[in-house]
Amino acid sequence: MSFGRKRTIFAASAAVMTAAAAIPMATGFAFETNDPNATEADTELLAEAGIEADTNFAESTIALDMAPEAEEPEIVEETAPEPAEQTVAVNDTMDADLECLVKIVRHEAANQSRQGQLAVAQLVMNRVNSPRFPNSICAVAHQRGQFFNTHAYNPPRGDARWQTALEVSIDARNGISAPVVGNAIFYRAAYGYSAFHESRPRVAQIEDHIFYR
Repeated sequence: MSFGRKRTIFAASAAVMTAAAAIPMATGFAFETNDPNATEADTELLAEAGIEADTNFAESTIALDMAPEAEEPEIVEETAPEPAEQTVAVNDTMDADLECLVKIVRHEAANQSRQGQLAVAQLVMNRVNSPRFPNSICAVAHQRGQFFNTHAYNPPRGDARWQTALEVSIDARNGISAPVVGNAIFYRAAYGYSAFHESRPRVAQIEDHIFYR
């Protein structure tokens, strides 16, 4: 082997060794050359320097046997569950008294506005709270000569008129809305004339009904 070739090989060896030393994680490396004239002696010289010679590749490379990096565990962010949607409901079940009140409102004022229906419902509650009348809604409804027999009246349930009458009745029984007819306990249709009603203090007229104390 010529002195020039030895210099070249040892220079390459030194460069490779420098690169290997700069990578502390490496466990080994191989030097590959594309020199077709490399001899067995050249290979031995490289081997003495701890370098493998491989003449089967077109380009010189440095292959490092690195320990595989451990994969970082996937971080899953926990999110707090969304609060359940809150709703407000009126705690009124369809008991006998509520049913009587709904039927009165539905029968007497279904053709009136909500305020007109509320006026009738509140009047019934005024009677319940007055010592001059029975103390339950159904007893007020069935008092002789006053309203009507609610047991014989069975309007369609679930339609818009029934639902409105139900909402108004719950409102009146629970005293939710402000009074629209004060302490009125009598009423009549606005058309016609009634000596009995006209002899009483008039409170208000709401649409087709006039209310009295």
